[in-house]
Amino acid sequence: MTGIDRMENCFLPLNQRAPSSPSFLRVIGRDGQGRTTALLQKFYQLTQNGGLYLPSGIANPTEPETARFFEAVGAQFFPERALVERHMTVWLGQLRPAQRQVLAQAVMDALSVLKAQGANDNIIKNAYIKFMCWFRSLLGHVLMGIGKASPPKVLFEGNITKYEVLLLHLLHRAGCDVWYVNFASEESYKKADPTLAFSQLVQGDVFSLPSPHFAASPAGSPAPAQRPASASARPAPPPRPSPLPPPPWTGLDDAVSLNTWAGDKPVWDAVLLPCDQRALGPKPKLCALFAAVFGADERSEYRNRLFRLKRALDASGKVWRLLEQKPPAPTAAETAPFLSVDKSAPREALIRALADRLTPNCGKVQALLLQRAFALAMERSPEQDSVRLFNRGVRLACWLRRYAEVLFEGYRAERQPALVFYGTAAESEITFLWAMAQAGVDVLCFCPERDARKAFAGHYLPPLWLECCFEGSLPSEPFPQREERVRAGTTAYNASRELDQLLYSDTGMFRDRQFARSQPVTLKTTYDEVEQLWKEEAQYRPSFKTEGGVVYVPNLFSKVCGVDKGDLALYWDRIRAMVTEETYLVTSLPFLKLSGPSMSAPQARAFLHSGRLDPKALKASQFYRYGYLPDDTQDYMLEKIQALMDYDLITGGGDLTATMLSVLTNLDKELLRLLQNFDFTRTIPKFLVVDVTETLFSLEECILLAFLNLVGFDIAVFTPTGYRNLEAHLRPDSFDTLTAGEFLFDLTVPDLRSRRAGESGGWLGRLFGAGRP
Repeated sequence: MTGIDRMENCFLPLNQRAPSSPSFLRVIGRDGQGRTTALLQKFYQLTQNGGLYLPSGIANPTEPETARFFEAVGAQFFPERALVERHMTVWLGQLRPAQRQVLAQAVMDALSVLKAQGANDNIIKNAYIKFMCWFRSLLGHVLMGIGKASPPKVLFEGNITKYEVLLLHLLHRAGCDVWYVNFASEESYKKADPTLAFSQLVQGDVFSLPSPHFAASPAGSPAPAQRPASASARPAPPPRPSPLPPPPWTGLDDAVSLNTWAGDKPVWDAVLLPCDQRALGPKPKLCALFAAVFGADERSEYRNRLFRLKRALDASGKVWRLLEQKPPAPTAAETAPFLSVDKSAPREALIRALADRLTPNCGKVQALLLQRAFALAMERSPEQDSVRLFNRGVRLACWLRRYAEVLFEGYRAERQPALVFYGTAAESEITFLWAMAQAGVDVLCFCPERDARKAFAGHYLPPLWLECCFEGSLPSEPFPQREERVRAGTTAYNASRELDQLLYSDTGMFRDRQFARSQPVTLKTTYDEVEQLWKEEAQYRPSFKTEGGVVYVPNLFSKVCGVDKGDLALYWDRIRAMVTEETYLVTSLPFLKLSGPSMSAPQARAFLHSGRLDPKALKASQFYRYGYLPDDTQDYMLEKIQALMDYDLITGGGDLTATMLSVLTNLDKELLRLLQNFDFTRTIPKFLVVDVTETLFSLEECILLAFLNLVGFDIAVFTPTGYRNLEAHLRPDSFDTLTAGEFLFDLTVPDLRSRRAGESGGWLGRLFGAGRP
């Protein structure tokens, strides 16, 4: 059933409907043929006879009204249907018992919605009082129609609040046909009913007030009779002001064909087509293009594509402009024509007044299209404050006039002007681009950072743009002014890339160094599992996954206390078997090795702002020692330094962030080489400590361990004595503490890098016997 069918269904008696129940429709916008407006006018006429039309919301009950309610029913309230029915018997005595029962159940349903949303008893009580006062002051005659073959009609127009939506919901549940209409936006309704569960949508494609308004009396016919107000009802609201006259752009709704003509042509080809190759039918239209390209492929290819587009536009004869950043703020001269507009005027009148003053020096049709585009964008704005709405409107109108006068100068019908936006667009720029496209300008938006799509996806205006999304992303750079140096792939290279795509895309197989980012997933293990998992590649461990270009690396961080069965020989053999080529071994304290003098805390603080590291400033400083490492390794390390500052892993006084930066920008070369060689899907680098002393780890050493854990290293600290060491400055929930056996003291650590003579290797050799000559 279409939206129009649902609307027409409401004019039938219940026994002729399918299904045979009242309707709650939300009508957003209108259709261009006038059917929506005609049905609204018909429904409005029915509200004048036993129904209700609410053109401007519902005022909260006054104190005298609430006092009268309490005087009539008493102060007792608890959300039970029997009490609600008793209150209605006293407060709404004109209702029949069957009507009170249905209405009481509808009220309980509405209150249960509030309770499910987390409302407390006081909020629920206040909502109940509000509903009951509204029933008596506004809805008495409507409620009398509950249960009839043709349900009473309730029509609400404009922005709406949460309690007003709940009132409409319970009226529908009680047996009323309810229509909510908003010609500009669904935003206020969505805030009140986020799940959109109460009503059915009737979506229009024109977002402006109809002219004449459906509530306006037809010429020559008397105005609808007014229902006499009851003695308890508050004064009727002032009459709705007469609708504004039709706008000068009436009849231009279909003047612009946006994107439909382009088919599957690439946007950089489609924008170059002359108008005579865009036409869809015999009726001439302005065929415009509105497209947004998010992300990028290989840098030189992407930038060369942009440069070639610029060169083609220059040669095409089109008038076009490049906008690389947010348009400059309007000047005093640009805003002057709009300052006389009354900011306190009703929303429709305010938007119309601003549109009327948008008079660019260009052709009449183009000026009217700009005014129409401006009005469409402003009617959709979620801004409710009239002053802020005025400010938004002035900025948008000034931008539209400024760029339209340039683009439509010397306009020729055979070629549409074009506006190319390059960079990351915020809400105000997207609104501007949307309006320019509605006015018939070709608009191309290139956002090399892929995340820029979020601003478009979350915008309040209808997504009329075509989208092209690349997998990769590039940082914003100036728009290319020349072709980049190009490297072309050989046949073998291209075949290799295609094979990579085939083998390593969602197949569970991974290319060497396929990923540049990882996130640690530190496993909670038993003592035996430390030894079992130690040599397992990351991709074979539990909790391994890849998602969004990030590898989730299951790593170990364990402190092992004591010696299994007191067997020292087996203990050393087990540790010796864990020392691999990827292991950084520590057998004496202190173990922190620096590659040179570290920066002081005051020097480190120069690169920190509110706990955030400034990587550009750090890289450019004399204290930065990692400039020789690959860029992705440098960026990865700085990212993890920031993560350590953000996480609550380290305890200790003083300026912790400055100390962290001082320690972690001066690491030992052997550690740096292990980190650089770390392929996140394969062998995990190790940091293994054997501590037989009574010395606590220093703050700096604990910072190093926490950093290596975030980088993805496996860390094992063997402590046969069971003494405290890393607990000095690391939070106990950041690592596992495992007890292997009895504690032994006064030990000397043997050489753990070389195997003992006669061994076939580690503790397995002891298990199966000594090697034979």
